[in-house]
Amino acid sequence: MDRKDKYKTSGHNVTAQRSKRRDQEAVIRKEKRDKLLSSKRIRFSEIENDCEIEDYTVEQVQELARTIQKSDKNILNSLKSLRKAFTQGSELISAFLAVDNSLRALVGHLTGNNAQLQLEAAWCITNLATGVHDDTMKVLKASAAYLITYLSGQNVQLQDQCAWALGNFSGDSQECREILRAQGIIVPMVKLLKSPISTVVQSAAFALSNLARGEQIVAEELLQAGIAPILINLLTPGNSSIDVAVEVAWVLSYLTSKPSCVPVFVSGGIVDILVHFLASLAQETPHNPQAVTPMLRSLGNVVSGPDEYGTQAMQSGALVAAMMSYLQSMHRHIKKESLWVLSNLTAGPTEHTDALIQAGILPSIMDLMSSTYDIKKEAAICLCNISHHGPDYLKSVLDSGAMEAFINIIKSPDQESVITGLQFFEMALRNFPTSKELFEVAEGVACLEALEYNCNETICRYANELLDTYFMEEGLDEDDNDDDKDNAGNDVSSWRYQDSEMTA
Repeated sequence: MDRKDKYKTSGHNVTAQRSKRRDQEAVIRKEKRDKLLSSKRIRFSEIENDCEIEDYTVEQVQELARTIQKSDKNILNSLKSLRKAFTQGSELISAFLAVDNSLRALVGHLTGNNAQLQLEAAWCITNLATGVHDDTMKVLKASAAYLITYLSGQNVQLQDQCAWALGNFSGDSQECREILRAQGIIVPMVKLLKSPISTVVQSAAFALSNLARGEQIVAEELLQAGIAPILINLLTPGNSSIDVAVEVAWVLSYLTSKPSCVPVFVSGGIVDILVHFLASLAQETPHNPQAVTPMLRSLGNVVSGPDEYGTQAMQSGALVAAMMSYLQSMHRHIKKESLWVLSNLTAGPTEHTDALIQAGILPSIMDLMSSTYDIKKEAAICLCNISHHGPDYLKSVLDSGAMEAFINIIKSPDQESVITGLQFFEMALRNFPTSKELFEVAEGVACLEALEYNCNETICRYANELLDTYFMEEGLDEDDNDDDKDNAGNDVSSWRYQDSEMTA
């Protein structure tokens, strides 16, 4: 593995490095996002008095499933009871679907002429879509085409409910997203973002954020449907409530994770909008993770592109102050996303790093080196990027206590973190021979020896190269010693920081 594949440096491969890191983060963050903001959402009543929550049994659900197949006055109440029962979990959802003709009857009410029954049926489908994959697929195949049709209707409440249901389908799997896309969901869902009803916009944005998690072709179709200027307009300060802005920012975060989508948003002024939002949200105490997280993630995606995007984000100075605040947030999501932004900024022009260091951000990053392993990993990347700008920057990082912190990093079970630490040691030992003593005092040599026979070939090679190059035992034959050093030097040059940049 070439070390230049890990971090962004000046040179011809900056774009490839950024793309690789963005792709790696996208896979991880799609999973992390579900913990903060579920990809499927049960819909509870906001109007009815449900102080006493009723627990439904399988038998009750099956009886209700049979009731909605009859033509009597109890159908509306039965539908209301069913959508409440479905909030209790997948067992009752499966029990309903196991009753013959239950799903067909439900879809029949969805497509009927009674507006109340239509709405309750759509609500039932919304909560049915939170079940296990096989059940969700059954419901989708029976109802999705009708739900998509109603997105373009005049019934605002039904639009809202259908968008929510389709959002749950979209959050289930790639298979579901492909079916919905083939049925024509994109254009009418994007148009719903223009609705004057904020709840409809929120439900549409929720669905679109799940759709945007899919393949590149989905993102391209969303752009063709005109989603970019709509999102930019909704995020422009003063145009939407914070609740709407949060949902829209999630859509943006998934679209900007695809490099080809970023330029159209940048040309529309999204960088300044995100910086303005983040600066404003940084003033709130405590921070609002639901709002800050997608904003940070979107900006991090954008500034992982060409350097001029980062320069635009830094030019007002407002972002630096916001980052200082977010690094000290009580919410771990905010800390991690902030480090993601900073890792991309510090990998850009030296002016970015200078502004951050002058603002006093280095101690805050160092403090996070004692945090949880995933945050330490991001902090370590930031420190490596800062150090890469030259010996003076590396010295500042070392003076802040980085040597001991990175020694703790290589004790991590995470292999990428270990490699990051080994790369930092090579850079420090090569540029500052005096750091060897500091490394030894901190028991770094023992840590390297523990990695000599690591099952990971890259870690094993790095550890042995460092030991051979900087900690060769005395008493070896002088000629053999020289040959080994030469060979070690040749091997290390394939992954270490560029000499021309660090030793000049």
